[in-house]
Amino acid sequence: MFTFATTASAWANWTASPWGGNEGTLSQQWVDESYNEINFTYCAEVYGRTSVDVALWGQINWGSDVKHETSRFTNCFNGSGYKSTATQSGLPYDSYYFEIDQIGSGCISCAVTVQTVNVDTTLAD
Repeated sequence: MFTFATTASAWANWTASPWGGNEGTLSQQWVDESYNEINFTYCAEVYGRTSVDVALWGQINWGSDVKHETSRFTNCFNGSGYKSTATQSGLPYDSYYFEIDQIGSGCISCAVTVQTVNVDTTLAD
């Protein structure tokens, strides 16, 4: 007799350094409820774009994922050490991820690089 144990692999808080991609790039997933904070520290784009729109998605098993909110990050393009933050609250328990929705006013061939991405699900910090 064989026994297999499986668990869903998801983190509530995570950090990636460096991170980046073009429009449509997805982050890793995390599981949480109520509160999410997405932080980008020091962003750059080779063609000089100075904003990135980040969309928060909730993963729906056996259905279409739900787009919760899109935030425009601009402050992280102001130089090293500058951070842009998006917060969402009142969210149901779910698996979440974000997507690079748009770079600048829209540039499919562009890519943004982020020195550090941090997802924090702890409201009390």
